[in-house]
Amino acid sequence: MHRARVLTALVLLPLLIGLVLYGPKILVWLLVLSATEIGWYEYARMTRLPPDLFMAGVFGLFAVLLALYLNPSFFLLALWLSLFLLTLYFLARFAGYEFIVLFGFSLAGMVYLGLCFGHLFLVFTLEQGRLWLLVLLAVVFGTDTGAYYTGRALGRRPFAPRVSPKKTWEGTVGGTLCGMMLGALLVFWLDLAPLPKILPFLGAVSVVGQIGDLLESMIKRACGVKDSGELLPGHGGLLDRVDALIFAAPLFYWGLYFFKF
Repeated sequence: MHRARVLTALVLLPLLIGLVLYGPKILVWLLVLSATEIGWYEYARMTRLPPDLFMAGVFGLFAVLLALYLNPSFFLLALWLSLFLLTLYFLARFAGYEFIVLFGFSLAGMVYLGLCFGHLFLVFTLEQGRLWLLVLLAVVFGTDTGAYYTGRALGRRPFAPRVSPKKTWEGTVGGTLCGMMLGALLVFWLDLAPLPKILPFLGAVSVVGQIGDLLESMIKRACGVKDSGELLPGHGGLLDRVDALIFAAPLFYWGLYFFKF
C-alpha cells in the first residue's frame, strides 16, 4: 500500500505541477471542474444520495465552476443557483422528514465542494497565481507527508481518536513544521514575499488543511466507509487525496487577497 502511494504521487505530481505552471487557463479550469464532479460522485456515493439528486448536484456544481471561469464575481450567485436547483428538485419530490435529511446532505456536499474547489481555481486567477498555487500545493502536501512520517516515527498521543485514531499530536506538529518549511523555501526561491510576514500565514494554512482532512474523516466515519473511493492506488479516492488542499484553499486565497504579501 505504501509503495503504491509513493508511485502514484511520483506519477501524478509532476503532471500536476506542469499543468499549473504551463497549462492554459481553460485546461486548468477543466481539471478543477472534473475534480469537483468526481469529488461530488464520491460524496454522493458515501452518503447514498438518490441518482436523480446526484445529477441535480452535477448541474449545480457545473454552474458554480462555470460562473467562476466567466467572472469570479458571479461566484456567490452561482452558489445561490445551486440552492435554487435543489429547491426545485425537492418541490417535485417532497417526502416529509426525509426531505430534511437529503436536503442537508446534498446542500452540505455542494457547498463544501463548490466553495472549496472553486477557491482552488480562484488562487490560480490571482496575480502570479500559478506560483502561489504551487506554494499552496507545497504547504499542504508537505504537511501531509511530514505528518505521516513523523507520526509513524514519533507518534504517541492521539489527536482526534474518535475521528482518526492514527493521527497524533506529534504527527500534527511535525506535519505543520514540514509544510511551513517547504512552502517557505518555495516562496524564498520564487521571491514572492518576505519570509517573516509569510511564515505565520503558511502555518495557519497547514493547520487548516489538517482540519480539512479531519472533516473528510468525519464524513467517512459517519457513513461507515474507509475511503471515499478507489481512484488513486495507495491513496483511496480523490477526496482522500485533496481533502486538506481544497479546505485550505479559501483561507489561502483570501489571505493573499487581503494581505497582499
